[in-house]
Amino acid sequence: MIIERAAKMLALPVSFLLRLAVTAPYRYKEYTIPKKTGGVRTIHHPARELKLVQGWLLQNVLGRLPVHGAATAYRKESSIRRNAERHVGNNYLLRVDFQDFFPSLRGNDVAAVLEANRRGLADGDVTDADIAFIRMIVCRGNSLTIGAPTSPCLSNAIMFNFDAAWSQRTQPLEVSYTRYADDLYFSTNHPNLLQEVLNSLREFLRAEGSPLLRINERKTAFSSRKRRRLVAGLVLTSDRKISIGRQKKRVLKSLVWKLKRRGLQPDQVASLRGWISYLRSVEPAFVEALQRKYELDFASGATWEV
Repeated sequence: MIIERAAKMLALPVSFLLRLAVTAPYRYKEYTIPKKTGGVRTIHHPARELKLVQGWLLQNVLGRLPVHGAATAYRKESSIRRNAERHVGNNYLLRVDFQDFFPSLRGNDVAAVLEANRRGLADGDVTDADIAFIRMIVCRGNSLTIGAPTSPCLSNAIMFNFDAAWSQRTQPLEVSYTRYADDLYFSTNHPNLLQEVLNSLREFLRAEGSPLLRINERKTAFSSRKRRRLVAGLVLTSDRKISIGRQKKRVLKSLVWKLKRRGLQPDQVASLRGWISYLRSVEPAFVEALQRKYELDFASGATWEV
């Protein structure tokens, strides 16, 4: 049983884990962070003991759940750039955002995906009690939450059938489909086709009983090579390349210029260092150009000394 295995490996009594599962909804700290587009995002961060068990489940059980190839977030072998690469060669782009994505994924969705993959979850038997235990440990108020380390993995597993269905639906239409967390991207070289795809998606969601997903209509956006196309924050340029965009590049050039002259505060240095690390995987040629222009070596610790 998973419960007994967890108790043994974590050196905790089974009775403690069972009590933890029952009281899990009350073991979260709630806080908010501002969204870039306005408003706030509510985070529910699990208490230390709950996070410990969630982390164990993620490493030893939930990491075995299947993830469809169209899902490009929350997986080591994928990246934000790879998501964009699926669409950079197409002229027309549709972005669809799900409203309240994690809270829309309910306890019954978790139980269903665990039941469907029962044989592959662990080396030994997975009992009904194990599935009920996992469901209680990973949910708050009978839904996934932003802040729990298990939510990203479970969201990809719950969405497997959805991703498979839309990959199959779009392929004959010569439409590329990917999902980056709660953002869906469809692209094609056929004009006027993506409106039909959106209409079909709306009908599909109305007919689905689980998971109960809703489109955030305010964030639904069509774009083409004539306009600025964004895929998970990356710009698809008119010459079919992937970029962080001109505005961000101007800001980063200014920061690197100040770094060269030791004119940044420690928090600015830390932020810029994070951006450079991110850019190495997204637009490495831009990083090399910055190093050449300002005669810096971003791999050297001396470069980042304040």
